[in-house]
Amino acid sequence: MSDRCKVLVFGGTTEGRILTEHLVRMHIDHEVSVATKYGRDILKDIDEDNLLVGRKDEEEIRKVIIDGGFNLVIDATHPFATEVSRQIKNACKEQDVTYLRLLRDTGKKASCSADHHEAFSPEVDTKGMSEVVYVDDIIDAIEQLKRVSGNILLLTGSKNLAEIAGGIPDSSKRLYARVLPSEDSIRKCTDAGLSGRQIIAMQGPFSKEMNIATIRKVDAKAILTKESGRTGGFDEKIEAAYCCGIKAIVIRNPESVTKDSNSYSMEEILDIIEGKPGDDLDYSHNNNNKIITLAGIGPGGSEYYTRELLKALESADIIFGADAVLRNLDASVTDKLKNAGIPIVKEYNGEVIYRLLTKDINGIVNNRYTNPVVLFSGDISLCSGAKKATEVFEQKGYEVRRISGISSVALFANKLFLSLENVKIVSAHGRKVNVRDYVETNKETIILPSDADDARNICKGLSDLNIRIVAGCNLGCNDEKIVEIRSITNKITNDKDDIDEDKGDIDKDILNKDDIDKMVLLCSQDDTNNNILNSIEGKTLLYVYNKNADSKIYAGGICDSDIIRGKTPMTKEEIRALSIRKLSLSQDAVVYDIGAGTGSISLEAALSSPDIKVFAIEKNEEAISLLSQNKEKFHVSNMEIVKGIAPDILNDLATPTHVFIGGSSGNMRDILKLVYDKNKNARVVINTVTAESFAEVMDLLKDYPYLEPDIIQVSVTRFRKAGRYHLADALNPVYIITLCTDQDILSKR
Repeated sequence: MSDRCKVLVFGGTTEGRILTEHLVRMHIDHEVSVATKYGRDILKDIDEDNLLVGRKDEEEIRKVIIDGGFNLVIDATHPFATEVSRQIKNACKEQDVTYLRLLRDTGKKASCSADHHEAFSPEVDTKGMSEVVYVDDIIDAIEQLKRVSGNILLLTGSKNLAEIAGGIPDSSKRLYARVLPSEDSIRKCTDAGLSGRQIIAMQGPFSKEMNIATIRKVDAKAILTKESGRTGGFDEKIEAAYCCGIKAIVIRNPESVTKDSNSYSMEEILDIIEGKPGDDLDYSHNNNNKIITLAGIGPGGSEYYTRELLKALESADIIFGADAVLRNLDASVTDKLKNAGIPIVKEYNGEVIYRLLTKDINGIVNNRYTNPVVLFSGDISLCSGAKKATEVFEQKGYEVRRISGISSVALFANKLFLSLENVKIVSAHGRKVNVRDYVETNKETIILPSDADDARNICKGLSDLNIRIVAGCNLGCNDEKIVEIRSITNKITNDKDDIDEDKGDIDKDILNKDDIDKMVLLCSQDDTNNNILNSIEGKTLLYVYNKNADSKIYAGGICDSDIIRGKTPMTKEEIRALSIRKLSLSQDAVVYDIGAGTGSISLEAALSSPDIKVFAIEKNEEAISLLSQNKEKFHVSNMEIVKGIAPDILNDLATPTHVFIGGSSGNMRDILKLVYDKNKNARVVINTVTAESFAEVMDLLKDYPYLEPDIIQVSVTRFRKAGRYHLADALNPVYIITLCTDQDILSKR
């Protein structure tokens, strides 16, 4: 070991103490910095004399590095001490000194919730286990705790007690906190409104049995804990929650949320120090090539497996997939994998899979699995969760191998003898889509609903159109069924004059016998709506043919007289035209219409494209009613009505790309702040009538020097007939203010 390696350890944790013991045994020149006298006393017990005691800021850390001549800094502070770690890392970067983060063993259940318990065993069975919910911070934890009915046991210490108690209804009656038996901890409990038996002052460590006894004593329905690792008794807490059948809400170890590329296990750090000391430290071995395969298994049966998929399954050392996908996996394939001891894990979320792959059953970072395969239904290139998973793993440094499968869309088209280049494919799976608009503007459409219920609702929503609908149920499976729905509400006739020669009927002469056996023809006028729709079941696709599609052209511009108005103010037709133009909506825009009124702007935006998502925000009850009526009249399912006052009501909405403000209720400053906090590039159009409102907006723009306002004032004069004459009827002049970012200014900020 070269004497050129001089190590500075920031400790105060069990990991720091263990690392220090190794350094002493290895005769490595080092010093240890701890924040408290308690940390000093622990190290004194192992005869460690090279100690620096006291909290240090970034400048003080930098000075210690310089004065001590250290060329390696190891951060072994508590994983939740993120600010301390940030300062240590910054100081190292400034001094060009190697920084290594010592990862904590977060415990065998830190990587998997109840749905993934013992995730790496060949057979996954979580039946009867409690729910484990992972959150990223205290704020998210409070939101989860609000959903708990009954008593809550806090196992997170006293630091955030006041914040938690302030966010939980009836906290003075149903919150219980286990804290250290110190005056400071107990004072924080009382300051948070806890008293008497709600305060459990005890010194750990705590066994599983002790945790179970505490849970039962306070009749807790949920616990809150941190992913604090073995040294924090995390395993024992989770096991106790399992045994008691209650919910466990876990605040993630920050390292598991955003893993630092300089983070290493104890073994890896010791290998680095032993391998190449001093300036030649090798800390790159943890970044070796990682490969993962994302594969489509096709619509169902093994006859649709590709050879490439089968080859990937043969070489896999762990398999992931959604429950439905794994159930559809051919039994012979599943048996072969189990006999080979290959783990099969019910999970498809890329972030969760990454956490599972980078920790072994004991929570230690490892490279145990070298050929993981994630399975998806159908083809991974069409409306698949593989899209998000690809992004996740590429960001984590993986080489992502993608294997295409046969999509249910391709299979459906083949069954119906369709040419896909003529068909519009629309995914309504798990999202709100204006399906009607697609159907009215495309002769042929294939729709991917969320499930059979969604398919039935889509059919009901199209019942007044003169169209043909065919449903493909459980395509590629043994119970496959193709249902031709020719009359949904019995309003569509079977008149020969009304049936398109090409697409009005499916020609049964060109279908093979298997297809004819599977097809159910529901053409009778005596069939009830429910009888027809109830034949739709399982995983379903819809094919819609609309021979009149080309006749619908939306060029923008709804007449004022077409909008249900009542007594609610409305942005007039001419002003709408200019305002929509100034918004410059993109094909996939997310629009806030703040102070929507009757919804005239929302309607125009929603009708511009079915891919546009519109949130109509309104506080007035009468206006809300009018919005609902107009939404129904114009069939705009991509318009969502949001009742409330901006900006508060905007917090949980999707990030906007475009914002129209027709009324701010005096909250213009706060609205703009929230919008630009969400998206600094949002395009905002504001309508004002009064000079005072205009002046307010101009004054607010001083806070946004990177915004480039485009301002026009519009005066519109209509003419109304009065006897033999047409008299001028002027509307109030309106300021139209468009705010968009000046990219040159923004790039310099």
